[in-house]
Amino acid sequence: MAFHPTSRDVEISEEEFRLLRDFIHEKLGIHFDDGQRASLRARLVGRLTSLDLDSFEDYYHYLRFAPQREDEISRMASHITNNETYFFREQAQLQVFADHVLRRLKERKSASGPRSLRILSAGCSTGEEVMTLAMIVYDSAQFFWGWEVQVIGMDVDRAALEKARRAVYFHNSFRSVSPAVIDRHFVKQSSGTQVKEGVRRLTRFVEGNLTDPASYAGLAPLDAILCRNVLIYFSDAMIRRVVELFRAALVPGGFLLLGHAESLSRITDAFTPIRFPGAMIYQKPEQDGA
Repeated sequence: MAFHPTSRDVEISEEEFRLLRDFIHEKLGIHFDDGQRASLRARLVGRLTSLDLDSFEDYYHYLRFAPQREDEISRMASHITNNETYFFREQAQLQVFADHVLRRLKERKSASGPRSLRILSAGCSTGEEVMTLAMIVYDSAQFFWGWEVQVIGMDVDRAALEKARRAVYFHNSFRSVSPAVIDRHFVKQSSGTQVKEGVRRLTRFVEGNLTDPASYAGLAPLDAILCRNVLIYFSDAMIRRVVELFRAALVPGGFLLLGHAESLSRITDAFTPIRFPGAMIYQKPEQDGA
């Protein structure tokens, strides 16, 4: 009988770490620095057991060449990213979205242009941010009566997207939600608490990779993009690439909202920063030079 090492036995060599790190950066944009070899091993060693592989080199070759490699890349993404998310996260910025961004978009679209609103949550995980944005749009009461509204969630993690489409959530997702909002937008189910149909109708979820131009096909033109607490895992070069894709997908005058620890100051001057108390947003110029 062939011996297969257990998860505790499998170490990751410097060369295996380099191969996997470069592959992950190439495919997903996520950067692991030289001091994170143990962290990457801990996140991925279980995948070797699941696939009955003996080494991280075998796992690298599986990711490169196996017929099921795309499915495994999606599974891998969920293991190396932090899917920590909850409703109404970073409330100060969401208040700016509700009070400033939606009002400006409504004014512009009412004066000229199609009566449509298209918002992208890039790296949406299990969908809490998408549903939060849809609730804010719904509660604004500004986009009924002839308006087409879509809040789109995009993620590379298929398992997370399946949960997002079900829109059934549990206690940890509600840490920043008031009882009034729960009463208004959720309904109790035997399996958890589900977002009500009126809000879910405004949403859609697509599988896509933020670093891949093809993933944005059919999504543009977008009025606003939220990509919060995702780019902190990317290298500067990959952030520039992703932000350029965002810029191309946004309408002139469209808005980009990043996480509170993320900044474009050293990345690009293609967006105008707008500061509010406790929050920063970015706007694509009305006259885009591209």
